[in-house]
Amino acid sequence: MGFALTVLIAAPLVAGLSSLVVRTRRAMEWLQCAHAAVLLAMMSVVVMNVAEESVITVGILLRADALSAFMDLMLAFVGATGLLYALGYMGEEVTRGHVLHRHYKRFFCLFNLYLFAMLSAANVDNIALMWIAIEGSTLSAALLIGFEKTKAALEAGWKYIILSFVGIALALFGTVLVYYASEHVLGVSMEALSWKELYRIAPDLNPIALKLAFVFVLIGYGTKAGVAPMHTWLSEAHGEAPTPVSAMLSGLMLNLALYAVLRFKSIVDRTVGMDFTGPILLVLGLLSVTIAAIYLLVQRDYKRLFAYSSIEHVGIALVGFGIGGPLGVFGGLFHMLNHALAKSTVFYAAGMVMLRRGHKTIERVTGLVRQMPLVGGSMMLATLALAGMPPFGLFVSEVLITTEAYGQRPWVAYVFLCLLAVAFATLLYQVSRMAMGEPMEKDIPVTDRTNRFTTSALVANLAAMGYAGTHMPGFLRDLFIPMTRFFGVIVELP
Repeated sequence: MGFALTVLIAAPLVAGLSSLVVRTRRAMEWLQCAHAAVLLAMMSVVVMNVAEESVITVGILLRADALSAFMDLMLAFVGATGLLYALGYMGEEVTRGHVLHRHYKRFFCLFNLYLFAMLSAANVDNIALMWIAIEGSTLSAALLIGFEKTKAALEAGWKYIILSFVGIALALFGTVLVYYASEHVLGVSMEALSWKELYRIAPDLNPIALKLAFVFVLIGYGTKAGVAPMHTWLSEAHGEAPTPVSAMLSGLMLNLALYAVLRFKSIVDRTVGMDFTGPILLVLGLLSVTIAAIYLLVQRDYKRLFAYSSIEHVGIALVGFGIGGPLGVFGGLFHMLNHALAKSTVFYAAGMVMLRRGHKTIERVTGLVRQMPLVGGSMMLATLALAGMPPFGLFVSEVLITTEAYGQRPWVAYVFLCLLAVAFATLLYQVSRMAMGEPMEKDIPVTDRTNRFTTSALVANLAAMGYAGTHMPGFLRDLFIPMTRFFGVIVELP
């Protein structure tokens, strides 16, 4: 099964480099469709085998455990639908003359390298190499954010680079402190950087060094995750990036940064106990939800609206991990998965609105359900999911987190529910204005080619989003049980 893991990680690199040499748009479409199929096939093999055997290793550097396979599931599925969507979206930009063919090729090269960096970070068994891979994803994302080369896009790209580099530097310092602590136990060796070995020796590590390391790691990777108050880059980057990139940033990059924080949290908890990391995550989670709920009400740009929704949902997941307990941890992990599906779906719909209306102003968009039934319906369904309505998975995760919070700290549950109610009302108010009513503007037509690719991505995401909210397949259950054990709790699933 090591072959499947290797191919899963290498496929985006090969596809990215190949994108530079394809000569026609049709050849690019075949290449990216084949790449998406390989991602889904190899991800299925990896996830199924990890669910059955717990761990897949390749040499001394690659290791996929339950938490890695969970990330692979999100990265490969949303990455595959993102590739299909990007073929339609960027292809339409080429048709309209907004993007030259050489820039079209460069976009897919960067997009695939971005996926390669994220998959590498999720599966490497080395804390230093994970940092390097996440840094690589930062560089790719920055170039993608500024891809359109407008003044606003370039400013957003530079702001993302500056804040991310500051954050990643702090994360590096936290990584060095973890190595300092492990080196005193294992000696100067590669094993001192291995996640597997760090889990084994965690009780013997220096608690002061680990506490300090976690603070730096949380601030560093928390910046990339859009955790308040380090969230200021997020709305501009999501608003100005090409929409396929916005979907990947919200659906995947934020979850990858959370994954890095959770990896370190699971080690620190073994060393100093959960009473240290829990309150910090809880406070930052509530702060993130608070800030997002306020800013959702005043947004006039629908892409920025969904960007602030991402800050809210990162905060909800942090509340789950901060409150701890079986339901809190399970709820946080389940929230990450469902947010990736719902947020990429809503950005796919938003991108189609932008192509067919030509702007991002909320007040000027009405009647989407009547004028564009699939797009308007998809946006409304994804918004209902993001607002935490049943039968979607985000409703389940929010109920579980609230239940655990009420059992441990009732005041947290009350505050959490109040914040969720504000975010629920503001998000639904904004999007319902766009979806309902009479259309105010005429549609800008898009090609059948664009419709085929974007519709395929939307339908696949909607199907996965609905299925995840109503079913818990056996392989996912077999991933969640060992995943929760990383955080010192045991979840019993039927």
